[in-house]
Amino acid sequence: MSNIHGLGSYRSGKDESKDTEEFSGGGKSSHTAVVRKAQRNPNNATVIVSLYNNGFMVSGDEKGFRDSSNPTNKQIIDELKKTKQVPKELEAIISTVLKGNAGQQVSVDVKDKSGETYYPPKETFKAFQGQGFSIKSEAKTTSSVTSVEGKPPKPIQVDSNQPSTRILLQLHPRKRVPTTFNLSHSAMDIYQHVLSLTPPDFGPFDLVSGFPPKSILNEPNKSIEQLKLKGASITQKK
Repeated sequence: MSNIHGLGSYRSGKDESKDTEEFSGGGKSSHTAVVRKAQRNPNNATVIVSLYNNGFMVSGDEKGFRDSSNPTNKQIIDELKKTKQVPKELEAIISTVLKGNAGQQVSVDVKDKSGETYYPPKETFKAFQGQGFSIKSEAKTTSSVTSVEGKPPKPIQVDSNQPSTRILLQLHPRKRVPTTFNLSHSAMDIYQHVLSLTPPDFGPFDLVSGFPPKSILNEPNKSIEQLKLKGASITQKK
């Protein structure tokens, strides 16, 4: 096995003028050699092994955190702490990290954080950037339009003796029509009034309000008051 030292912590009685001091269980032919920090050779690779009380991580390792609940991982940790040497299993991980750099000298820096527990970072929310279609939403729209099919156009009649409200009708494509309704008028009454303002060849449409937009025709017989549409804005949607 190879001797392992934290970078900068190694002290040796050997010639300090040497660029590196190599430690390798496989001799000079070993693909993963552990060396002290090479001050004069910036081409040496450095691998950081961080030890936690529940596992360890190797810098550059695609697998990320290796939990000590895995017997092999626990053995690596125990052997590192006990012998201060690089276990063969860890050498294999380092070799994978340094793939394509066979023969390169490697300086291994062990950071002992065994007093800490590693927790994976929380995933950050990323808004969907692509194009999407909501089948559920489309099904509701189809159902809403079906529920009012065959209804005739009918301009609204307002009873001045009954409670009323002003609703902004936004007709396709961009026509704004503020209209007075009684609170007792239903979603169907609104639909028939909008139908009277719409060209005969316009085709089926829905009426939506609120945020996120919701069809008011899902419950066509409910009143403006029941649907909480007092002072609302209602949009005509093809």
